[in-house]
Amino acid sequence: MHLLGYVFFIFAGLIFGLFGSGGSIIIIPILIYIFKLSIYEATTYSLLLVFLISFFGTLQHIKQKNLQIKNISTFIIPTLFFTCISRVYIFPAIPDYIGLIDISKETLLMILFSFVVFFSAISLFKTSQFNFKYDIKIIFFVIGMLVGILTGLLGIGGGFIILPVLVLFAKMNMKEAASSTLFIIMLNTFLAIMLEITVFQFKFQIFFITAILFSAIIGMLIGIYLLNKIDVNVTKKLFSVTLLLLSLIIFLFEII
Repeated sequence: MHLLGYVFFIFAGLIFGLFGSGGSIIIIPILIYIFKLSIYEATTYSLLLVFLISFFGTLQHIKQKNLQIKNISTFIIPTLFFTCISRVYIFPAIPDYIGLIDISKETLLMILFSFVVFFSAISLFKTSQFNFKYDIKIIFFVIGMLVGILTGLLGIGGGFIILPVLVLFAKMNMKEAASSTLFIIMLNTFLAIMLEITVFQFKFQIFFITAILFSAIIGMLIGIYLLNKIDVNVTKKLFSVTLLLLSLIIFLFEII
């Protein structure tokens, strides 16, 4: 069963390499449903793995000169701030079981997870770019805040939100958006991991994280290679369909 999990981690790395995001929507279900980790353990391991993958991926994109740091600075501050608030205060405040709606913390967060992924998938189906009457910096701040909260709650990098915003609002092409998304994720998840280690003294199993990281990096290298071989419109559509299907699978798994 665990061997299948490592195969899925290769696919998660492939998604990261191609799109600069989206790998965590596979990582979380793998850790919970295949490796049988708790929601807290799964989100913490996901944060570390996403950081390491995004760090490695960012280096590859820097070598290929795809990264556009100056266009994403407005994202960074609210994302980091609200990641801290969400992970340290909001996540621990949610009870393990919510009797009012008869649902566990894990199920609630996974259903939230599926809805976020679903709406992100729908947004990428839009082919036109938006000309918003609001300042792009305001949009970036609000989305950065949302990404930070979701990173703290769900252990995700938030790339499946960041990527559509960069494509649709910042008018980046897929290569620029993928590399910029990885860079934001790298900073965001690094902060979350430092909080886990310093505030909560979380102990990672080195062998386990090494094995899944190795699998994911193999997939990511394949994805980065394919990024320069596949038409950007094709990658955008593939990403949308992947998110849509996985969100539906996770939702159905939790409610059935």
